[in-house]
Amino acid sequence: MVTRYPNGVSSFGNILYGNLGVGNVYYVVNTTSSSYSHLKKQYGDVFYEDGTPALHPHTSTASTITLDGFASASTATVEDRNDYIVVMPSNGTYYIDAAIVMNKKGVHLVCPAGLGNEIGATNAARIQQITASTACIAVSDAAIEIAGFYLKNINGASAITGAATSYAVNIHHNTFPLIWTSGAQVGAIVGTGDAFAWGSIERNWMVSQSGGACTCAAGVIVVQASATACRVKYNEITIGDTQTATIGIANYAVKGRTDYNLFSESGSVGLNAVDGGTITSCIAMNAASAATGNRCNVATGKFLTSGGSTGVSFNDNMDGITEGTGGITAQLET
Repeated sequence: MVTRYPNGVSSFGNILYGNLGVGNVYYVVNTTSSSYSHLKKQYGDVFYEDGTPALHPHTSTASTITLDGFASASTATVEDRNDYIVVMPSNGTYYIDAAIVMNKKGVHLVCPAGLGNEIGATNAARIQQITASTACIAVSDAAIEIAGFYLKNINGASAITGAATSYAVNIHHNTFPLIWTSGAQVGAIVGTGDAFAWGSIERNWMVSQSGGACTCAAGVIVVQASATACRVKYNEITIGDTQTATIGIANYAVKGRTDYNLFSESGSVGLNAVDGGTITSCIAMNAASAATGNRCNVATGKFLTSGGSTGVSFNDNMDGITEGTGGITAQLET
């Protein structure tokens, strides 16, 4: 049972026999939260053997970050120690003015209170970027986990970026309210080079929230061809508010999988001019990859823009059938 780290993960009621290799657990808490005083009493005087504090308070407004708990917690972590950054729920937003840096292998950034939905997260921990051209989270090392967050990007920037060194990631159960208010847009999760190779992006929900008549051209999720064997599965992409996603998921990874994702145009702009959106093509992929079980609430012909191998790469994918109700005849095996 956990005894080495006072008030660690066992505080959540988890009994971990043999410690399961869990490293230090760092808690980020919003100082505006009603739980802050309690957590300060419980963890404020707790320090680990390396001298790092267990508690990392975060103080922010929509214009100013006074105390960056994410930065201090990230700095405290150690690569390969299997450290956890646990973000506590907060009625107020966690505003940030720099990307949360995930640059040490095997570190977890999680909000347990945000988990529980089959796809996406609650807004238990709502993180919002306030600096232009800056991601909410920047991943640059391997075996990083990110889960349980409600991530609000700043207009024109991604919520999560992956550098070429960010392989074997596990990005799951997050909600991305797409803040597309003006100009050209980029996707919610975007990798460069080998980013996300051998990793999984799964059970996330990307959904239009504000703005209108903006276009995201490259993909709401973007994985490059050199990101070998990346899996993008069980995600939901919901485009409305007259927004346009030229590509829903662009998974160009060689030997990649793009499976069981759900796409919606919210009735489409033409039929629902106020709330509808446009997905020009749901998926773009590599010729040496596969797509199974995707369900696309779009018109016929809007499932795939490029990639795959005819008669080999596709199995049990469906669109909505133009002016129809959907059904087995919508299966796409082209």
